[in-house]
Amino acid sequence: MRSFVRKIMNKNLFWKACYSRWNKVPKKLNSGYSILLMVPGDLPVFMQIAMEQCASQDSGHLSEVIVVPDNIPPGFMPLFESLQKKWTKSPMKLALLNQPEFFMTKKMNNPHLNCWLQFIRGCNAVKTRYLLWHDADLFITKKDFLEEHYGCCFKNRYALLGLNEAWDAWYRENGFSYLTSTWEIMLDMEWVRSFKPWQHRGHDGLAGGKPHTFDITFLPQCLTEPSKIQRHQGDWGFVHFNYVIGTYRRFQNSRGPFEDNGFKVLFVRLLADAYDRSGWKYEAPAFEDLLKGVRDSSARVTYLLEDTRKNYPEFRTKFQNLLDSGVSGREREVILKERILRFDEAMGWKQ
Repeated sequence: MRSFVRKIMNKNLFWKACYSRWNKVPKKLNSGYSILLMVPGDLPVFMQIAMEQCASQDSGHLSEVIVVPDNIPPGFMPLFESLQKKWTKSPMKLALLNQPEFFMTKKMNNPHLNCWLQFIRGCNAVKTRYLLWHDADLFITKKDFLEEHYGCCFKNRYALLGLNEAWDAWYRENGFSYLTSTWEIMLDMEWVRSFKPWQHRGHDGLAGGKPHTFDITFLPQCLTEPSKIQRHQGDWGFVHFNYVIGTYRRFQNSRGPFEDNGFKVLFVRLLADAYDRSGWKYEAPAFEDLLKGVRDSSARVTYLLEDTRKNYPEFRTKFQNLLDSGVSGREREVILKERILRFDEAMGWKQ
C-alpha cells in the first residue's frame, strides 16, 4: 500500500501543480443550463451531428453552448464558423485548450487526457450553474430529453444527474454503486468546483481506503454524499454507441492491421459518408476498404476474430435503433442503410 501511495503521489505531482484551481466564477450566473460539446477536432462530423442533435431539442432553459475541440487541424475553424452561423438556439462560443495542452493532445493522442482537458476548459468557460456534458457518440431521440434532464436535476438539487451506472464493476463491489457514467450527465457547477481540477482527472487514487484507477469525475463522485448523485433508470430517449472516439484514437496510434472489434471505425466511416459534405479527409479507411477487412488479414482495419463477430449483433441492434429513430433524416438514412446492409452480407449476418 505504501509503495502504491508513493507512486500515485509522484505521478500526480505535475497535475496537482498545474491544475489546482479554477477560473474565477462570474459574479452573476445566467439562468438555465449550458451544453458542453467536447468534440474531436479531426472528426468534424461529430461536431455537426452534436449541433444538429441539440438544435432539434426543446430549449426553453438553454443558456449557451460551449464547443471545446481537442485539437484544431487545418480547416477546422471554417467548418466551425459555418456551423456556428446556422445555430439559432442560444449563444455559442469556442473554448480552446492552451498551447501546452494542444501540444499534449497532439503528441500523446490519449483520449482520456484529451477528454479531461476539454472538460476543464469547458467548465472554466461556463456562465451558468448547470452544465450538460453531451457525448459525441450519443444520439438523442426524445425531443424534450434535455429539458427534462435539466428540470429533474434543478428541482431535486442534485450534484449530478446521469443516465447509466458507472461502467466499472469495482464501484458496485466496493460500496459506490450510486456512481453514474459521464455521458449526457447534468452537473451542478458548484459541485464541480468544490473539487480541484486535477481531482476530476482519471488517475490512480484512493477511495474508502482502497486503491483504484479512477475514470474522469469518478473520484469526486466517490467523495460525494450518495443522495446528491442520481441517474435515470433504463435507456430512454437516446441511442449511445460508447467509446467510439477512444477506439478511433487507438486505431490512429496503431501500426499494421487493427481489429475493429466493436465496429467503431466502421461507425465513423458510415457517419462521415452520410453526413459530411465538406470534403474533409478522414483517417478511417474508405467503406470498400473496410469491407475487405472482413476476410483480408492484410487490410488496415480487420473484422476477422470470432469475438469480433460475436459483437456484431449488439452493434447492429444499436445501429438499427438509430435508423428507426429517424434523427438522421431520410437522405442520410438511405446511405446508412445501404452501407450497413452490405456489411451485413459481408459478415453473413441476418436479422
